[in-house]
Amino acid sequence: MKYIRLSILATTLCFAQCTKEEATPAKTGTAPAVNYNQETIKLMNQLTPQMVGDWSLQRVHIKRQLYNVSQSEAGIKRDTVLQELAVLSIRQAAVSRITPKDPRYPDFECTIRYKGKAYPMYFSLLANAERVIGNTGPQAFFLLQYDFPAGTRFPEAEETYLESIGLVDNFSVETTADPNTMTWRGLNQGVEKIELRKR
Repeated sequence: MKYIRLSILATTLCFAQCTKEEATPAKTGTAPAVNYNQETIKLMNQLTPQMVGDWSLQRVHIKRQLYNVSQSEAGIKRDTVLQELAVLSIRQAAVSRITPKDPRYPDFECTIRYKGKAYPMYFSLLANAERVIGNTGPQAFFLLQYDFPAGTRFPEAEETYLESIGLVDNFSVETTADPNTMTWRGLNQGVEKIELRKR
């Protein structure tokens, strides 16, 4: 399932990233060409410190999907808003998962605390091409997933619930001038939107 999600995210973002960098307004003589890599690094340098901290998942908006068995197993029978669901602590990864480290794709380690349990998670940011070139849309995309050590383990009910409602999935991230809030929008599963507030 994880690989299917990664494939979907990669395919979706491939189309987004296949922008017309070569066909920017510079070819028409109206504006200078965009240095995509340079602008991506600049965007990630702005976004990275905003991501770090302890965040309350204040409101998790879930869209009921008729044939989503996981939602049914989690007790989601209709469109639902979960209040103060969990706390997510985000920090920059001590060791990059990308070798060599690439500033265009910052990665993060997280701990999610839910019902007295804590689970490790991680994600890497991928800049949104529309934001890099046209300053529109969310800043980045990412796949939020568990980060358990390799080996056999039996999932706990709480971690299974978080995955079943669609929290372990692909998202876009939008920040604003207020450093204490941000919004994640789900790309695949039932989570439509998560409103986060810094604690």
